[in-house]
Amino acid sequence: MSKLTPREKASQRFAWIFFAAGCLLTGALQATVGLYFTHHYFVAHFLLGLFLPFAFFGIGGMPLTFWIGLALTATWHFGYEFWEDQLDRPVYTLDWDQIISGAFGLVAAWLTYRAWNRRFDRSAAADPNQ
Repeated sequence: MSKLTPREKASQRFAWIFFAAGCLLTGALQATVGLYFTHHYFVAHFLLGLFLPFAFFGIGGMPLTFWIGLALTATWHFGYEFWEDQLDRPVYTLDWDQIISGAFGLVAAWLTYRAWNRRFDRSAAADPNQ
């Protein structure tokens, strides 16, 4: 593996901190209001879509690892909802609240990633020696 640039190291730290915060938030919500097997289950799909790509980003610290994480998270989420979740049902019925909230989580992950990179782009433009 190649050496990471200072920007990639900072991105890697951010990704792990963001993912850990997401794990803590999910754990706190599960312990208080409950997420799984309740009417709040759509929140778990949103949080999965938002935070899981950053675990992959934390592993590599490079943009490619974020995009791989986003693609794998989307594949897992939509594959589960459109196929796996349907295997134990007598008729094909979709949980649109879970599908849409997971999609919103993926979009929120992408927006968070963009905001993080724009932070670096603005600071690089302000200080070309960075």
